[in-house]
Amino acid sequence: MFDRAPGPIRWERQAKPGGGDRRIARLAPVDDETYRRLVTRIVPRIERSLGSGAFANRATPEARLRPWPGARRAWRRTAGAALTPAADVAMVTGDVRECYASIRGPALAALGVDDELAAFLHALWDRGVDGLPIDPDPSAILANGILAVADREAAAAGCRPIRWVDDVVFAAAGPRSAQRAFDAWSRSLEGLGLEAHDGKTRWALGRIDALDLLGRATVSHPA
Repeated sequence: MFDRAPGPIRWERQAKPGGGDRRIARLAPVDDETYRRLVTRIVPRIERSLGSGAFANRATPEARLRPWPGARRAWRRTAGAALTPAADVAMVTGDVRECYASIRGPALAALGVDDELAAFLHALWDRGVDGLPIDPDPSAILANGILAVADREAAAAGCRPIRWVDDVVFAAAGPRSAQRAFDAWSRSLEGLGLEAHDGKTRWALGRIDALDLLGRATVSHPA
């Protein structure tokens, strides 16, 4: 069981590509290593849970992130290929409001983290971390596993999400199908203690508008 206080955290501000900034948590080396060790235990289970539409933050067995540029290109290609030539093709894009900061009890329970990892994260919260600390690879891996829960709900509603971190694309052969999947995704997020960002939800009807929306969505966050 994790039963010690974490070391000091070095806080940094980092500009977001879309505006604003995020608070980066540089953990003490011993805590960074502890975090990686605890998440390594569940990496195989998380990776098995990810659907084919989850492209970002795929993990090595050692709880490190795999290189992202090729995966980013694959995400864009897959999203574009999902646009059928049907006249009523619909696309919706969205993301999660304050994703890492919102990941707490309900989300961790859905992922099935063990007591030691939960205790470690609680200790970080006592140090001022909101949800998962932004920067360490293990946070990205945990978030990916948690968002996979919402991915599965959306896919069960009839439309596979195509996701990069928490940026998600739904493409369907009609607005009703896209709406059902997006609603299922949003409801699942709520059950995890997360929230779809209404201000960043965008719709497009017809292939030309959908391609334009996709182009804007896939360049808004380059990494």
